[in-house]
Amino acid sequence: MTRLRHRPALDVRVEIRGELPREDAEYARARAQETAAILGPDAHGLRLRLTRVRERSVTRPALAQADVRLDGLGPLRVQLATGAVGEAVDLVLGTLAGRAVRLREQGDIGLAAVHESAYRPQYADRPLALRRIARLKEVVLARRTPEQAAHELLALDRRFHLFLDTRTGRDSLVHRCPLSGAVALRPADGDVLPAFDLAEAARRLWITGHPFVCHADPEGGRARVLYRRYDGHYGLITPVADGRCGAGVPSARN
Repeated sequence: MTRLRHRPALDVRVEIRGELPREDAEYARARAQETAAILGPDAHGLRLRLTRVRERSVTRPALAQADVRLDGLGPLRVQLATGAVGEAVDLVLGTLAGRAVRLREQGDIGLAAVHESAYRPQYADRPLALRRIARLKEVVLARRTPEQAAHELLALDRRFHLFLDTRTGRDSLVHRCPLSGAVALRPADGDVLPAFDLAEAARRLWITGHPFVCHADPEGGRARVLYRRYDGHYGLITPVADGRCGAGVPSARN
């Protein structure tokens, strides 16, 4: 008698924000299942999130984000945008699988992830008077060395990563430099973050066009980050002490 071995269901979740044609949604689910099988048994919690941006100023409206957790290596995330949903699905899942291979074999995802991608999601051109803080994240910062934080920054495909420096005991931030793609640390040893209010932080975002502003809260003295969201609004990350909020991720979706 032949015994059939039970194969557990793959841990895959597809989230769709907004309206997409049925065939696009079915294609995304099928490709996510295929990618989960390729990633192997040490990959867990594959999530694919699809958003169709309606802003006319955005020329690549199909936004795809894929993330997964690899045993012994931690989370891995990719976020990209193209003109068509099917193309975005293929690109983000293929990039995720390629980076997983690199992470397993060499311990990092390589210089390709350091440089700004041609498929980086675009900011909606929202009028200044209509912008607001659309998301507030209170987080307990993870203790990391700058090297560990830089590794997480690239693995999570972020522009910046806020953490508590184990060497100095200070709130610190690693970020990608816009032109060189290199990873920089703020504050550097001996430096102090400038302190100003949120109105001044928003003014600096507007004047410089930078994706974020890291500064010290003039009241509490802790570092916080005001950043641009892709919908044209702002997000704010504020560190809190243990016990004041639930376990948070010490970075922003940016």
